[in-house]
Amino acid sequence: MKLVLLSGSFRSKSRSAGLLNEIKSFFPEHDYDFPRLDLLPFYNEDSRENKPECVEQLIDQISIADGVIVCTPEYNHSIPAVLKNGIDWASRPAFNSVLKSKPVTIITQADSPVGGARVQAHVKLIFDSTLSFIHPCHEMLIPEVGRMLDEELRIIDANIERRLKRHVSDFLDFIQNGP
Repeated sequence: MKLVLLSGSFRSKSRSAGLLNEIKSFFPEHDYDFPRLDLLPFYNEDSRENKPECVEQLIDQISIADGVIVCTPEYNHSIPAVLKNGIDWASRPAFNSVLKSKPVTIITQADSPVGGARVQAHVKLIFDSTLSFIHPCHEMLIPEVGRMLDEELRIIDANIERRLKRHVSDFLDFIQNGP
């Protein structure tokens, strides 16, 4: 199966990127694209006809993917700009983009005890507007993420590892069996 991984953070110690890399190690039988959303220019309607190569590559990656896995922190109770910008580029033309009917699952993480619950709702709303198929499941929230990962951004909490594996496994079943 081909999956696109979208991170809401690209700092050197990005916990979202670390969790997505853990998913790759848990499910090595799949093929992954992990686009660098931080390298995309800001979405501008004037550039829609003459998209930069990095934008075309993102759109192509999503187009051929079987599904999209999003992992993001919560910034000011909402979605990080880098993730929103990537979705904005991929969501054109409106209601008929590569995201239309694309299975998507959302994982949020935060140092807070609510694990990014507010951003989870915002990301769902955004993907709903793109007509993506949002994975119907219990929300995958990772609270107090700083205590769940080691210095190499590997999961050290057995419960979080078990939950994350189950979540992704359920998403893979959702992709195979349809919405």
